[in-house]
Amino acid sequence: MSVQSAAELTRARTARRYVAILLVVAGVIACGLSIAGISGGALGEFRLLVTIGFLLLGPGWAAAGFLRRAPAAHVWLLTLGVGTAVTLIGGQLMVSLGLWYPSVALFVVTLLSVPFLLRHAVVAQ
Repeated sequence: MSVQSAAELTRARTARRYVAILLVVAGVIACGLSIAGISGGALGEFRLLVTIGFLLLGPGWAAAGFLRRAPAAHVWLLTLGVGTAVTLIGGQLMVSLGLWYPSVALFVVTLLSVPFLLRHAVVAQ
């Protein structure tokens, strides 16, 4: 097992900050496009990509930001695992309850994820 140098740790922290900031922006854009009702054309496809990207990465990155000095592979596996689980459980709850409101689910996930993402943008571990 090798020990990371201070420069490598600094690069990793900077990269984690940029990813957190990018995910905050993606969440805000996804919510904004949802409120605007964009559904077709090139903007509709952009909305789909941004929304799926945020839902798969945002909640997971909010959780993975609490890992200290974890290898990048562990961070990304946790990110994708938590993001997928949150999305699937949210969808299953909507189907089971018979209340299909994906826009509201997006707003709730964004509202819960963004504060942690902003924290990780300021205090990258």
